[in-house]
Amino acid sequence: MQRDSAAEYFFSLTDDALSVIKNDPLREVVRPYSYRIENEEAVKLDSKLDAIINDRSGNETAAEAKRENAKTPRLSFLRLNDLLQDCHACDSWLNRNERTEAGHGALKPIFVFVLDRVAEDGSFMSANEEVFFSKWLAALHLDARKECYFTSVIKCPSSGGYIPQECENILIQQLEALRPAVVMMLGSAGALITTGSGDIFKAREKIHDYHGFRTVCSFSPSQVLEDYQSLRRPIWEDLKKAARIAGIDGRLS
Repeated sequence: MQRDSAAEYFFSLTDDALSVIKNDPLREVVRPYSYRIENEEAVKLDSKLDAIINDRSGNETAAEAKRENAKTPRLSFLRLNDLLQDCHACDSWLNRNERTEAGHGALKPIFVFVLDRVAEDGSFMSANEEVFFSKWLAALHLDARKECYFTSVIKCPSSGGYIPQECENILIQQLEALRPAVVMMLGSAGALITTGSGDIFKAREKIHDYHGFRTVCSFSPSQVLEDYQSLRRPIWEDLKKAARIAGIDGRLS
């Protein structure tokens, strides 16, 4: 029986992040654990999902997609943000300010992470959530600046749960410009536009095709922080699934 050392590494990193967030350097609140996880209970993808991941249906392989993407002209950061700044489809545009942007990150990303909404300060995650999320990237050996792009479903600061159609239209245009290897919808809004339901637990059951992009739905950093013990294993399984789709699961070994 093999040990799941990648999972042990991920859980240790997230425990460390949680102790920083809770200002608990002595680990009095976040109890220190020595993880030893056996791989016997690892999530196994069925043959249908495995075929989707490995493109056995005749679609482009990840390597072919990357070569093709390298030839494709990309929209500039300025143009990507113009998509948002030119939008006046609903009253939420009144909440925009100079810090509001459509997204940020690499223009040739492996991963696009889609959070639910953007805050008034232009961020997609709080400071604590960013600390926590950085450990997810470290466990995947992903470079946030060179290999990831971050955006949101709801494009303007808003307290409501309504998702304007134009927000989704802008997101689709972003994905078409960026052409990532995989999209991760993190939160209920992402699950809703992907599956028609905000039920993340159900959305996690399969890999989705969101306007031509292979997509994994999972929990947001804020949701995992709220229920860390219950959700840390599911989010790790989903991150591994996305890494396999993107063809970078070899980094986990």
